[in-house]
Amino acid sequence: MTTEQNIGPERLSLLACSPVPGAGTSLGRERRAREISNGNEETVKTESGSQQSEVQVVSEVKKKVDTAKAKRRKILPRELRIKVYNRVIELRQQGLSYSKINDVIEQEYGVSPPISTISYWTRGLRNPYKGRYIPSLDLLKPSEELAYVISVKLGDGCVWKKGYEEYAIGLKAKDKEFVDKFATCLAKVLGRKPIKVRYDKSSGRYVAEVISKTLYELLRKPIDINRIRKYVEHCPRCIVAFLRGLFDSEGHVDKDGFIYIYNTNYELLTYVQKLLKRLGIGTTGPKLNIHRGTIIRRNGKQYMTKEDVYRLYIRATSADNFYRLVGFTIERKRRRLEEYLRRTRKI
Repeated sequence: MTTEQNIGPERLSLLACSPVPGAGTSLGRERRAREISNGNEETVKTESGSQQSEVQVVSEVKKKVDTAKAKRRKILPRELRIKVYNRVIELRQQGLSYSKINDVIEQEYGVSPPISTISYWTRGLRNPYKGRYIPSLDLLKPSEELAYVISVKLGDGCVWKKGYEEYAIGLKAKDKEFVDKFATCLAKVLGRKPIKVRYDKSSGRYVAEVISKTLYELLRKPIDINRIRKYVEHCPRCIVAFLRGLFDSEGHVDKDGFIYIYNTNYELLTYVQKLLKRLGIGTTGPKLNIHRGTIIRRNGKQYMTKEDVYRLYIRATSADNFYRLVGFTIERKRRRLEEYLRRTRKI
């Protein structure tokens, strides 16, 4: 038996279903299958009249099937699907019919979503987000909440790779109102349900975290000031929210009412200084406060600093401006500043 005649069951099945001459009926298909199985025929006559081996016929049939499957599996990029989805919802709210929506989408984006998909989207049965609420940085919109989240990450917050293709952002802190504020802002930025804040008994701290590859991409180290600038300086409210989040994380108020902020990133502190100046709040520094390699004690434990630590002061003459314009979310810090300002009769 020749190689062409040695055809296995899978190819036999394909040929039995293919539009080969003489195989138009069930009886014809069975006859063709027997002929191939018994090696009685090496070639067939195609519709064009040319002679082809059975293997060539099988190959062509499989190629057509694979091409059809590939076309059916073609999926638009997520970013484009999100844009099309948002536009579909907008058009439906304007009262357009499904077919008219389809025409507009095809004209604007060059794609034609099925009427069934438009129906599912507009009725809230499906959406292209699939858990990733903000699929790319291009769709991340500036807001006070985002500015606050960014600054908290630059302080006590963190981002990390949680598992295979999972990226998280979170905060662990002892002040519940601080973590609650962060969780609320995070949920609003991502357009999702409220994020549950839990208490970690082992550390005695409150924790809020959520999966977001987009925020991970924005806030991963090293932090690029130019990358976050458009979200921070979008408007005066965003600037204030950014400063409050950073002072909630890294800010301090001592018993004498002095306000200052620590950070290992000198560039970040000079950027903060410029933002405070735009609000009319005077500062001193930033100055080197702790050298790298210094042993410090915190919460009863000893640590060696891996980087230089810098400090930026708020001038005493600007303490009242800072209180009115920026302030603190954390109650203990806010209360200590208020006590100082009352004592000095500035409020």
